[in-house]
Amino acid sequence: MDANRVYNGQAMMPDTLNAELIREPFVPLRLFLSDGQTVMVHNPGLCWIERGSMYLARTDRPNSRIMDDVDLISLRHIVRIAKVNGESQNAA
Repeated sequence: MDANRVYNGQAMMPDTLNAELIREPFVPLRLFLSDGQTVMVHNPGLCWIERGSMYLARTDRPNSRIMDDVDLISLRHIVRIAKVNGESQNAA
């Protein structure tokens, strides 16, 4: 499955997002949202997926599992997923 995917007006499927989060070895992901924002996923262990939403825990400490805040992202607003391979990528 290619993580550089574009979802032309269709909702992101929970199984598609899950497949990227359980990939071994995990590669950090950038999620592009319909409002132009981007969200970085550095640690898949801080993500929880529901049928229509993803919860992404945020931590202010590197390598920590202690949550400082949480983002709730509607899967219908994820329009693209891109792997982040250590090089900077511009938002679409």
